[in-house]
Amino acid sequence: MQHASGMLTIAILVGLAAGCLLGVQPSANGSLSKVLAHPYQAALISFSVGTALLLILCLFSGVFPPSFQSTPGQLPWWIWSGGAIGVVVVTTSLFFVPRVGSVPWFAAIMTGQTLAAILLDHYGWMGNPQATASPLRLLGVALLVAGVLVIAQAKRGEQAAKRSEQAVQRSVQTASSSEQNAEQTVGLGEPALPDSANPTSSPVVESTNSE
Repeated sequence: MQHASGMLTIAILVGLAAGCLLGVQPSANGSLSKVLAHPYQAALISFSVGTALLLILCLFSGVFPPSFQSTPGQLPWWIWSGGAIGVVVVTTSLFFVPRVGSVPWFAAIMTGQTLAAILLDHYGWMGNPQATASPLRLLGVALLVAGVLVIAQAKRGEQAAKRSEQAVQRSVQTASSSEQNAEQTVGLGEPALPDSANPTSSPVVESTNSE
């Protein structure tokens, strides 16, 4: 029992660290996509880097090439879906994170992961050890869903405040531009003063011829 509790603690700590890295990943990929022609190219480079690192690890560990313990044709179809799921997660994050931010996106991602994990554990699907969805687990999922709703509402409030600020700035700029145009119009419409009325004009000196 003590060994199982210690393993759980280690798993939670490692999971937290991996979650932090997962939170950084879309920002890195998003910055990469900004210097490329399409987000798919950023996803391709991201997976290529990951594949290269895994290849190096396998070579140094002496476990390359992969060897199957069963015939690949006898394996269930969903066993090959991990890479495709990774493509979906990375590509969608490349699109949404720059637009909505990391917090709402990952709150939704973590909630979706927890919902899927609850179902997989409860029914023992996809090779997972069966564990009944207890009331405490369901409460945890409900709190995650509530957290997503709160974060989404906060994001909407931030967006509304930003739009209001931008509208005020546009109004100020429009008023300033209108004032400048009015001043220019008045300046162009002022009549020229005659010389007699202009104090800075030089006086006319009449010359007389003496006999």
